[in-house]
Amino acid sequence: MPKKWRRSLIQIGILSVYSTARYWLEYHTWIEDWQYQLTCEDQYRRFLTTEAIRFDSNAYVVNWTHVMGGALYYQMARTNYLTWAESLLTAFTASLIYEYVSEWREVISVNDMFLTTSGGYSVGETWFQLADYFHHAKSPVLKVLGFMNPVNKLNQWLDRKKPASKVYPEPGWHGFVLSAGWRRSSETGRGSFDSGLVGLDTQIIRTPEYGRPGAVRKVLRDTSLSELAIEVALRKRPPGDEYLRDGLSEEVDLYARVVGLAWYRQNVDELGRGYALSLGLGSALTYLRKRPTLYDARSVQVRLDPLPETPTDFRDKMTVTHLVGPVVDWTRFGRGLKIRAVADAYVDFALMNAYAFNAYSAVRPIDGMKTTLNYYGYHYALGASASGRVDVDWGNLWLRGLVSCHVWDSVEGLDRFEADLTNNVNVVDTRTRFLVKAGWRLASVPLRVFFALEGIHRWGKIGDVRAGGRETRTFAGLSCLF
Repeated sequence: MPKKWRRSLIQIGILSVYSTARYWLEYHTWIEDWQYQLTCEDQYRRFLTTEAIRFDSNAYVVNWTHVMGGALYYQMARTNYLTWAESLLTAFTASLIYEYVSEWREVISVNDMFLTTSGGYSVGETWFQLADYFHHAKSPVLKVLGFMNPVNKLNQWLDRKKPASKVYPEPGWHGFVLSAGWRRSSETGRGSFDSGLVGLDTQIIRTPEYGRPGAVRKVLRDTSLSELAIEVALRKRPPGDEYLRDGLSEEVDLYARVVGLAWYRQNVDELGRGYALSLGLGSALTYLRKRPTLYDARSVQVRLDPLPETPTDFRDKMTVTHLVGPVVDWTRFGRGLKIRAVADAYVDFALMNAYAFNAYSAVRPIDGMKTTLNYYGYHYALGASASGRVDVDWGNLWLRGLVSCHVWDSVEGLDRFEADLTNNVNVVDTRTRFLVKAGWRLASVPLRVFFALEGIHRWGKIGDVRAGGRETRTFAGLSCLF
């Protein structure tokens, strides 16, 4: 299909106008963020100097949701047949215009730009690939699932009379798993508890030749791998924890990964034995949010409301944009056996819960620290991540092993209120995780029972205060494969 640049610009324009109108209709919500006037002097400082290029002071929920805004911008381009690179550039440009023009009273938020652009790409591309697969599926049930991306559905409907819009190269492989079960968690200093668990794990390998007989050598310049995993732990708020947010959501985890450029090699014989190897460049996003405290909320406004009482009890949260890095994807095909290993490493930008902050607040004053740190318990950080995962399919048996490690270091010098900070102490956070999971597929039905063990170690440092903790999780449940 030809690229629909004009339609893309119109749709992005409509979304941008709506976002701007909503912002100004709710201006009373954002008055705390205003620090520039509509004067030549102020706007000169915003546009032509670096004075306004800062990290903003918004609550965590306000900032991480820029990922979803970026994913929407991305859809307006991607569903109009632009490449992933052109769609990424579109999301960046739309974010830049919004920061400089729509929010002309505010600082140019560095964190919003990162999340809207990079986070919007990682989530937006996986969202697009998944919905586009459902839209072109033959099953009526799967076609209905295509409405998970209404932008794609709209544009496909507008192009319904054009035969080229119906052309869809079938992916080489996909795996969709919907799960429900039980989880028991035990965390340092918080005891143990049980919760319900629901999850969705999706993977699409777009390379058509994947796993099929033949020798292949080529460079892939379009998306070759798309993954999206969502997991939600559910339980009622425990008695005595009235300072935590009410509701059933105990924890939400989301992970999205895409590979947009890859060098691909494959050699599979007529008996289905051989290998496939992809060396690519990818991006990813990790989101985690445990049940928050009532003072870790949008309703709390910096400098208008007092700092939280100490010692604080912030719960873990993070939004990590894994900006770019190598992704190695290797598969060994055998008779009745498939082994797949995926390893990656990234440079990160993160909104990171300071794990040591609760301990720090118990022994040190929190006045004069980074603005988002002493109000909401998180900081802006740069860092690195690496992970490895192995999946084994052998008859009805399925096994998975995963290990990941991460380190993040706070960024100093760009706080919105940098001149007022009297204790701009450095913050370091690390996270390591392992997962072992086993499943057995039931005969003649697309169902699999599973059992899993997961361990997480968190460590943090603020100045001379250090804190660490471990969490162990046990899972069991039933998965539907489709």
